[in-house]
Amino acid sequence: MTPEFTNYMQLALRQSFFAIGVSRPNPAVGAVVVKDGIVVGKGRTQRPGSAHAEVMALRDAGELARGASIYVTLEPCCHYGRTPPCTKAIIEAGIKKVYFVHSDPNPVVHGKSRQILENAGIEVHEGLDACIEACVDDCLNGDSAAAGECRVFEFKSFSTQDKAAREAEGRDVFREVERYFEAYDYFVRFKRTFVEVKSAISQDGFMGCVGVSGEHLPLMITKAGANAWNHELRAMSDAVLVGAGTLLADNPGLDVRYVEGNNPVKIVWAGHHEFTAEEISRLNVFKSQDAVLVFSCVNQPNIPDAVLLMHQTFADNWRAMIENLSSRGMHRLMVEPGAGLARELFKDEANKKQDEVPLWNRLDLWRSTDVSVDVSLENCIVNGSAQAGLEYPELPQGLVAKESAVIGPDVLTVYYK
Repeated sequence: MTPEFTNYMQLALRQSFFAIGVSRPNPAVGAVVVKDGIVVGKGRTQRPGSAHAEVMALRDAGELARGASIYVTLEPCCHYGRTPPCTKAIIEAGIKKVYFVHSDPNPVVHGKSRQILENAGIEVHEGLDACIEACVDDCLNGDSAAAGECRVFEFKSFSTQDKAAREAEGRDVFREVERYFEAYDYFVRFKRTFVEVKSAISQDGFMGCVGVSGEHLPLMITKAGANAWNHELRAMSDAVLVGAGTLLADNPGLDVRYVEGNNPVKIVWAGHHEFTAEEISRLNVFKSQDAVLVFSCVNQPNIPDAVLLMHQTFADNWRAMIENLSSRGMHRLMVEPGAGLARELFKDEANKKQDEVPLWNRLDLWRSTDVSVDVSLENCIVNGSAQAGLEYPELPQGLVAKESAVIGPDVLTVYYK
């Protein structure tokens, strides 16, 4: 029987999702404490000046932390800031082993914690090794399951097949954690928000329909698997942005529904559209209790707290918005553009000078292979009234496809500059 795995580092990563939007501008970190194969403590980073994930997990574990292992998504801090070092708390709690994945890019921490912990007699695993060592079996339908026990795999006791499966699981978790901290690394290095664009198109390159009056009409393109992936991206983002056209056509809620995590801050790129009182009354983003930010190039008398952008070009206004979000300590902005906003982003990115700040950093482009998702001119019918398919704009030259994945009928390609 092929083993099925639980990974303690994956559990720590799940904890970290609930710190997003809470710990800002500090990184959102998760931790779990494990003793004798049982999770005895969980924790995630609290508000700035409050406890970090390791301390919360150790508090949750109490005396059970002595002789236990702790699994942390990010290298524990080792300096005095607003709080004492997490390395100190780990040592004083009597932790026997420490596993962490991502090295903290902050130079006051980077690469220093391992030596401190090892000098205290603690065994330390990091990176891919930590993710592989974090794997345990899921109580298969054998003797151990009948006894109500989960056997923690010892690496040397694996069969060749089990070793390969465990290593594959560890690599998957490692990539997920590294992906999670991509925006934090960028924020530490450049003091700017990492901008991630997500789009979905049909196999023939359309992303929606155009109505008989020229209005944009929504179309469901991706299926459940890709939609869950997209909601996980929302959950790991500080904020999610849509343009006025998408907001009026789709009326999205922009919340997290298919995965666990906090709702991101909702951002509306109004551009030159002035929202009427009637529009605001029916749009879901303005009905929710979550935070909403509106960035506009024109006055918004019905949205008195809208941030007014006064520059001449789209690119300059967009960069001004990113500066605003960066000053708020936001690490990752997820952008779900309509055709118009995508066209502006790609056009201005293609014309960007070498020393200018990029408008975006990563593009996640989903393409459906489902032939039933056909929005060509003759088949683009929504409620019996549509005149054309809405084409996705041409991508800028010079992009590099670095990752790909297939979930059901949907194919993801990830582009970087």
